Amino acid sequence: MSADLLQAIGRVVFGGFFLIAAFRNFRNFGERVERSETNYGWRLPPALLAVGFTMQALGGLSLLFNLWPVHGAILLIVFLCLATPLYHNPMMFEGEARGPHLYLTLVNVTLAGGLALVIANALT
Repeated sequence: MSADLLQAIGRVVFGGFFLIAAFRNFRNFGERVERSETNYGWRLPPALLAVGFTMQALGGLSLLFNLWPVHGAILLIVFLCLATPLYHNPMMFEGEARGPHLYLTLVNVTLAGGLALVIANALT
């Protein structure tokens, strides 16, 4: 298998992941607005949620179709850097309640690391 093929597969997987997430978020937008309370006790306005979901969609499409993949990956990293502390700050929880947030924080950090690899790969 060639490096180019593996890179394409990686971009499609990454892009598809974020595109599916965006689709699900927009499809269930009313529910997402209802459950938009952050770890800090305040809700994000619906327009801000829509911006976040749009970032997921545009970044996912960018990677999926290899159109400006550096910009798409940066957009997704920004999304992850904003969403993670708002919804998965493990330091705000104790005991067993901390576990899922720590796990999701690590997942999002790992996704950001993978997106950094996409950027590095596109720049070489």
